[in-house]
Amino acid sequence: MLVNTGMSQTEHEPSNRRDGSPMPSATHHHHADLWSGLAAREAALVNAVAAGQDHEQPRRALVDFLRGEVFAHLQTEEMVLHNVARGVGAHALVAALELDHKSLLSLVEHIDQAATGLDAALSARALVMLFVLRMEKEETVLIPTLTEAGVDVSILIAGRPEMLGTDQDR
Repeated sequence: MLVNTGMSQTEHEPSNRRDGSPMPSATHHHHADLWSGLAAREAALVNAVAAGQDHEQPRRALVDFLRGEVFAHLQTEEMVLHNVARGVGAHALVAALELDHKSLLSLVEHIDQAATGLDAALSARALVMLFVLRMEKEETVLIPTLTEAGVDVSILIAGRPEMLGTDQDR
């Protein structure tokens, strides 16, 4: 039995920014790659639980992916983009984004330490939804806020595979 992740396969278009300027394409593609990897791993966990199968391997794969690629992206985002956003006066925005990050970290711990497969699957589903919202905020609020303040985000994230993925030539 396949369980729908609740998200469409249409990712956010780079032109969906509120200031109309293009988002760095590599950023958009990296977000799509992260979401795709996250959604696939969450679906594997949910499907294993729904089928009554051993869920430990899909749970471990999800947690490893989160603690690896996703955390690296979030940590670099905080270090680079959030600090610059504070510098341009977007303190409330940064505070809201950091609350999201704390919630994501908490959900990863819930998935890792869940007493049952169902608990892990429910936390995984919540995490995917929160991650999609976070990604949307970064693309449609944070990056446009920085751009409107005169910050060239492309320069800030250049050479940072945690923000752009390993295929930066897109």
